[in-house]
Amino acid sequence: MAERDRIGEQLSTMLQQAAASAEGQTEVTLRNPQDEATKALREAIEVQRKAAEAVTRAAEASITSARAAEKAAVAMERKAKYMLWSAIVASVSAVASAVSAYYSYWSAVHPR
Repeated sequence: MAERDRIGEQLSTMLQQAAASAEGQTEVTLRNPQDEATKALREAIEVQRKAAEAVTRAAEASITSARAAEKAAVAMERKAKYMLWSAIVASVSAVASAVSAYYSYWSAVHPR
């Protein structure tokens, strides 16, 4: 009977150890998917952060481009004004030249 109790105790001890070992393995198994999910979330966050940085850089480039376009528009406006004034001065010069030619002709045709 004593041997039977000893075998029973050994069997009980082995079952408890097996249960504890299985419990530990279950926890490890449960922790691994959580660790993997956490790792995947961290990677996703990193990708989103990099995407946000890229969007920020693109926005900065767009702002710089808009400022350059604004400066180009101002320069084009200034150039258009200079061309207008140049055309006005050329017209006045042409009229003055025509008047001068008329008086030259008049003087040549009608001497005093």
